Amino acid sequence: MKITLILCLVLAVAAAKFCPSEKDKDQCRAGDSAYKCSVFFEFLTPRRKLTWIGALPDALKKAKNKAEVKEILGDVTAESFNTFPECSATAANARCYTTLGKQKSVPLDSCDRNLINTSGSETIGDYLCKQVRRWLRNDAGFKSGGIKDLKLPFYYSTCNGDWTPVSDDGVDLYADENLCCNPDGTFFRCDGSNFNSVC
Repeated sequence: MKITLILCLVLAVAAAKFCPSEKDKDQCRAGDSAYKCSVFFEFLTPRRKLTWIGALPDALKKAKNKAEVKEILGDVTAESFNTFPECSATAANARCYTTLGKQKSVPLDSCDRNLINTSGSETIGDYLCKQVRRWLRNDAGFKSGGIKDLKLPFYYSTCNGDWTPVSDDGVDLYADENLCCNPDGTFFRCDGSNFNSVC
């Protein structure tokens, strides 16, 4: 009986997709002549260094119109992600740093539309904490105490290449604010300070 249970757990972990639209274990990396910028949970679980949150331009499929796309991306266009024939890792890193550098300092109690929260109907923190709760719904530690100081790193992929940390002079790019979640999947500020909870 124990062996069967262990085998089922191993198979479940092995079968878990890296990202929602993964095909043939491609980890939703950028395709030919393309690049992507992404944000992850770092070490959400001990067995997984990176857990998918979302990527550009993929997240733009959730946007309702061009105005929402512009609000999320600014002056960058969705098409520019898929027109990248030079396949330069340096250029992809620079483009993602420019795009995501604007996102890194957005407070997690913000209702802004962005890569993480394309609808803006709830705070970024609440949206992320719901995802954390979905991943950790059976975790005894999370159910009793939530999670504290979860880091949100930014990565890029170019031309079928692996996910690589977005960086500047060897310093990897992270969201300025770490994520803290209650067991019910709601956000709170890690430093205990007041925050906006309604959009």
